Amino acid sequence: MFPSLNHALLTEALYALKEGNFRHCETLGFTFDEMNSLNQLTLDQLFIISRTSDQFMRVTVHHDAFQRILARSRQEIQRQQQMSRAIRLGASITLLSQFYGLTSNEICLRRRLLGIVVPMGRPPVPDEETDAEIWRRWQNHRVENLLSFEALEVMMQITEALSSLVESPSLNVVWSRISLCEKEKSTRRSTHAG
Repeated sequence: MFPSLNHALLTEALYALKEGNFRHCETLGFTFDEMNSLNQLTLDQLFIISRTSDQFMRVTVHHDAFQRILARSRQEIQRQQQMSRAIRLGASITLLSQFYGLTSNEICLRRRLLGIVVPMGRPPVPDEETDAEIWRRWQNHRVENLLSFEALEVMMQITEALSSLVESPSLNVVWSRISLCEKEKSTRRSTHAG
């Protein structure tokens, strides 16, 4: 083991003691008497103990916890990548806020970090041909819940597929057009049912 582990554990325990968090020291494995001794260490003693090659702790890996942390980190990386992709494809503040819970300030900062400049004014409405193509592609991969990440993924794929067009629609336009068409479709269905 490395002497720095002694230093790391002692530092952690001392911070917890100074904050009055005795329970944390107990979870680190220290008894009350040891906590009392730690609290009375001089700086010189702390330096000597933290540099000794004798290890007073044992490190074990909690495999289940480690696997859960790894899985969460992978999910977070995928979320961050999907968020950056949505921003690059022209997602609006409303869309990013709804799916990722970002504030407008966070969105502006992320856009700046990615070098994305958003044109002022309303996004252009796609022509009939592009609008029909958006709807056709949506029907091929339609997802029932428009507010799901699965639906967002399909909309991003549609936006990417249409990016070669001269007037390529942004993700915000694709999302708006699909939302509008789904709403109109639902309204027509409820009107005919009544």
